[in-house]
Amino acid sequence: MAENSDIDQTSATLRENGFVVLPALLSDQQLAAVVQHADNLLDGVGWSDNDFDGRRTRRVYSLLGRLGAFESLLTHPQVRRLVTARLGEVHQFGMLFLSAVDPGQGAQALHFDAGVYPLPQDVEAETNVIWALDDFTAENGATMIAPGSHRWPAGRRPQPPELVPVVMSAGSAVVYSGRLWHAAGHNRSRATRRALICEHVLPWLRPADNHTLATGVEQLLSLTPELRRLAGVAPASKYLGVVGGQDPEQWLLRSARSR
Repeated sequence: MAENSDIDQTSATLRENGFVVLPALLSDQQLAAVVQHADNLLDGVGWSDNDFDGRRTRRVYSLLGRLGAFESLLTHPQVRRLVTARLGEVHQFGMLFLSAVDPGQGAQALHFDAGVYPLPQDVEAETNVIWALDDFTAENGATMIAPGSHRWPAGRRPQPPELVPVVMSAGSAVVYSGRLWHAAGHNRSRATRRALICEHVLPWLRPADNHTLATGVEQLLSLTPELRRLAGVAPASKYLGVVGGQDPEQWLLRSARSR
């Protein structure tokens, strides 16, 4: 009962404020493994080539084929329960990437992730997660958010006094509405701030990343059924998202047996 009460409370906070911080979700051992895997993936990666992604920011996409220690983050029970409470049992990954904001990176342009979908404001189309792989501080460019902005009328934009940094320790996560105004902050420190960003969208929307193509059949088969569903293999309904009239999961398994 206590666990259900905690989920109810965090869900209520998320609904009201548009975000909720879940502190210290990872053990020291888990965090060390995640950071090591992140550094391996970032090795040799150059800065992004546009202002929005960040010209002193490195990003790594197409992660489902090389999850490694990240799997425990994407399937973390506390986060999964909270996202499911917002979007329902069937949903899928949207954009999924590793980010490294290097020293000197300026503040990102303010935006809300669900702005890519022309849907009414009262539709919660997207619920997203930022995992802190380093401490998030005001100095090193912690994500800036406008609390409550997920409920603002169309056309209203945050003013500087309305923005606050999401300060949290490494191994924590912030779960937030896709309609919440936010942006990566200015990294004024001498250290890189790393994060894993995982968006979740309703199953009938086209996700920002095409995970099934990026991952491929062989790699999809190596994932757990839960991760395959989140990658977009699960049908959105009986007649939406099937393969030749079949459930994609069954099609994949039959495809594997026929090889």
